Amino acid sequence: MFKFPVGILAIAWFASSHLAADPTPPHLLVPAYFYPVGEGMKSWETLLDSASKAPIVAIVNPASGPGKKVDPNYTTVFTKGKESKATLIGYITLSYAKRPLAEVLAEVDRWIEFYPQIRGIFFDEQPSDAKNLPFSLQAFAHARKKIDKALVISNPGTNCDAGYVGEKAATATCLFEGPGGFGKYKAPDWVAKAGTGKTALLTYGVEAIDMKVAMQLAMKAKVGYVFVTDAKGANPWDRLPTYWDETVALVGGNLKAK
Repeated sequence: MFKFPVGILAIAWFASSHLAADPTPPHLLVPAYFYPVGEGMKSWETLLDSASKAPIVAIVNPASGPGKKVDPNYTTVFTKGKESKATLIGYITLSYAKRPLAEVLAEVDRWIEFYPQIRGIFFDEQPSDAKNLPFSLQAFAHARKKIDKALVISNPGTNCDAGYVGEKAATATCLFEGPGGFGKYKAPDWVAKAGTGKTALLTYGVEAIDMKVAMQLAMKAKVGYVFVTDAKGANPWDRLPTYWDETVALVGGNLKAK
């Protein structure tokens, strides 16, 4: 899964060859796993304000899920989010179908009870095989039933069976989550049949010099959702990337090739 940064010459060639292209921009899918107080709240405000410049979906994650009670700081996030163009969706883990389905469905219900402004669910740790497809489809269906026009994004972090995406499945599925960019990502055959925008890609540990290349690879792959960050460590989603403004400008169509 690891990919070392490409060489300077390769970056220069890719940028000059592709940055002037006009692919359909994806949504920025931000795992916003930073607590909304102090600097964390400033980051949330930056994130929400940026939705006026580029399409943004933010994954809200109080406690590896909605938690056991309402957190006033997250209530503030949703209140601010309602005033922005960002789409806020809640985090739930499927634990690769190893947790009871009833627990998953109950967490969907708690998200709606605690934060009724929720617009969808990010189902992390989705199994990838066809055997566990029924488990996941029931979770997706419950979210769609309970949340009007729910945005359902699932994350196996790798290629998976085609059944996980579709009208009765996930809106989009994350087929890559790993460090160093998207150089090793290869879409499965079913992606072309599923249509543009049905996949997501997440990467971390990407230096500023490589960000544009990673973003352009994602756009070339016609993904619907993408996130690139220079953060690393056990939780590389605990802050916005240092090149956040540049990323927003790129997706928003305001960054010119030099």
